[in-house]
Amino acid sequence: MTRKGFYFDSTRCVGCKTCQVACKLKNHLPSGVTYRAVANYQVGEYPKAKYYHISHSCNHCENPACARSCPTGAMHRNEADGTVQHNDEVCIGCRSCAMACPYGVPVYLEDEGIVGKCNGCIDTREADGAPTCVAACGTRALEFGDFDELQAKHPGAVTKIACLPSDAITHPSSLVLGGDALMDESYEDLVL
Repeated sequence: MTRKGFYFDSTRCVGCKTCQVACKLKNHLPSGVTYRAVANYQVGEYPKAKYYHISHSCNHCENPACARSCPTGAMHRNEADGTVQHNDEVCIGCRSCAMACPYGVPVYLEDEGIVGKCNGCIDTREADGAPTCVAACGTRALEFGDFDELQAKHPGAVTKIACLPSDAITHPSSLVLGGDALMDESYEDLVL
């Protein structure tokens, strides 16, 4: 099975949230709901404090906890590209997937009574050439493609950083490039 995934370069990200806004608009999401979000973190203390941004969405895991917990099969891996997809027609809104995902990705869409999440723009990426978030990123901090190719292209990128749960749980198909700050366990949320 092919395995598609995301690559994120935190050294290029300026925290503008254009990826987040583009995703929200493309998916017609209500206020307070995002499928891709930009979070800000700080490590260290003055005068050696550092901060960084992380743009995150569904990790399209190789062993997705959300799909394993879904009683209807609404949450599943796409056989063609390995992305984790959601079938709105089969979802009963039980939120089992949301509770199982260690990354907190699936969100309950109250008006629809179902769960939703990033689908890697499977419905538009062929015509657009890339997921909406990737195309919108002005600093080119995001990429999407074959996971093995992304790993080869970005050998310094990792699947585990301090602010995320262990990658051993689900084997995420998301790579992050950064520096020592991303590995610092003393990180704190930073409100900008």
